[in-house]
Amino acid sequence: MTHRDFTFQLHKTLQAAVYILRLAGGNISHIDLLKMLYLADRECFAEEGETITGDSMSALKRGPVLRTVLNLIVQRDSQSLLWNRYIESRWNKTKKHFELSPGKESPGEGDLYRFEKEILEQVFERFKGEDLVAYTHTLPEWKKFEQFINDPDKRNSYQITVDDLIEGIGNPDLHKSVARNAAARKAQAQLFGAPE
Repeated sequence: MTHRDFTFQLHKTLQAAVYILRLAGGNISHIDLLKMLYLADRECFAEEGETITGDSMSALKRGPVLRTVLNLIVQRDSQSLLWNRYIESRWNKTKKHFELSPGKESPGEGDLYRFEKEILEQVFERFKGEDLVAYTHTLPEWKKFEQFINDPDKRNSYQITVDDLIEGIGNPDLHKSVARNAAARKAQAQLFGAPE
């Protein structure tokens, strides 16, 4: 199974990110946002065989992240200007992270299902104030790459595939859910001409 069993959904990701920002009182570090979105995607995947964002996942030195979201935050994505309309970021030299807050415009919440909002709320309540880098270093799908990431002679970024995630969650039956969801998306694309 390849990683591209999902399609990144920018607007829905913006809605999820702003939803977490609101739960955090309007201010959060980019690291905490990245980790909470990753954990929410992981939880949603464990329940539904789908993620909220559809983003690709990577194992980096500071743990697993959603690759496109990271690139949007650090201005390395062509859609960063759109991201900045909804989420403002300011570099904090002392803490060495971006501080994020809601932008002047709101992306709304219309693309988020109720159960996805509940997952975002549960993840936020469970992990607020926690060291999320340390916690995500305990996840099996990151630990699989730990020895390579910490080796200075190796790459410092590894793609976390759907298979890695299923193995990390420990539920091989998720393969069926992923295949069923992919078939449903393909049928929808054929019926309505939507992208697969």
